[in-house]
Amino acid sequence: MADARATMARLRGRLRIAILIIAGVDLLALDLPALLTHLDVYLVVWPVVAGYLTLIAVLATEGVLIMRGWSWGGWRWPVLGLTLAVSVLVNALLPVAEVPGYANWAIDGIGWVAVVLLFDQHLAVLLAALAAHFATNFVHLGLGDDFTPLALINVGTDVVTIGAFQVTAGAATWMLRYAATSAARATEAEEAVREAEMIAARLHEDRRRRSHDLDAEVRPLLTGLADGELDPTADQTRRECAIAAARMRRLFAEGDDVDDRLLHELKACVDVAERRGVLVDLATQGSWPGLPREVRRGLTEAPVRVLSTARNWARVTVLGTDSSVSVSVVADGDAAGIPAEADGAVMITTVEDEDRLWVKATWQS
Repeated sequence: MADARATMARLRGRLRIAILIIAGVDLLALDLPALLTHLDVYLVVWPVVAGYLTLIAVLATEGVLIMRGWSWGGWRWPVLGLTLAVSVLVNALLPVAEVPGYANWAIDGIGWVAVVLLFDQHLAVLLAALAAHFATNFVHLGLGDDFTPLALINVGTDVVTIGAFQVTAGAATWMLRYAATSAARATEAEEAVREAEMIAARLHEDRRRRSHDLDAEVRPLLTGLADGELDPTADQTRRECAIAAARMRRLFAEGDDVDDRLLHELKACVDVAERRGVLVDLATQGSWPGLPREVRRGLTEAPVRVLSTARNWARVTVLGTDSSVSVSVVADGDAAGIPAEADGAVMITTVEDEDRLWVKATWQS
């Protein structure tokens, strides 16, 4: 999506440069000679020269805006009004007989400046601006009492010839902008579909993994109970069932969208123990970064076993820094089955007293 927007921005920038070059060449190569060779024609010269310099200043400003990557914004409209005022001014200072002639350089240059100013506007706005500009020439003919067929044909020919190029340029930029916008939207839609497919694939993989883990955890117990191989009244069977229940709660908690997943999964294990009537005290100190699932499982595996075998009470403590996390459990439980290492390179320390068990799982980055 970002690439599509960058491509669209580059295309818009190059189009602006192309339109600016066309307008600049027109004003400097065509209109300036026309102005300089007809200075004696205008009723008052300096306002006409000032009008020409105003148009040059507008194009220079456009160049600065392109280099800075800025738009005209709200200034577009007063500048456009100033440009159309130049059109009226030049016509007012031009003898009516020269309206169809070479001295009327503004009939050409004003339109190109309007194309520059209305680059990123709808084509209808440009057509309206050009119509207003060209209309000043016909109004001038009418006010000068030269509304003859020949004059109308001459001015009309100029308007059609010049206006065709300017309208074509404006239409081309509008169509290119429309095509670029459509392409960007299509790219965004394609990116959204691709992202949705990736999320669906991750969800499917996560559900498949959880189903596999759940099957591996519960099936042996259920099969043993169904076949009669396991005695539901035996302490060992009840202990394995408690551990499986805690692991299932942890497995379900792994899919929750929470800020601190380690603490969330530990609370799920604590909840299972409390449902068995075990009084559990959970304390935390410090903070820790987000940990991968393997590390979280390694840190919670030994506490799960201790909490599942605790008879009356347990105290869980989580200590964390930016580089290490430890989960320790003290309970009146059983140390049987607690490994020395766990997933995620987690080290397990176990100390067993007469009626007290202390287990600490430590991870360091």
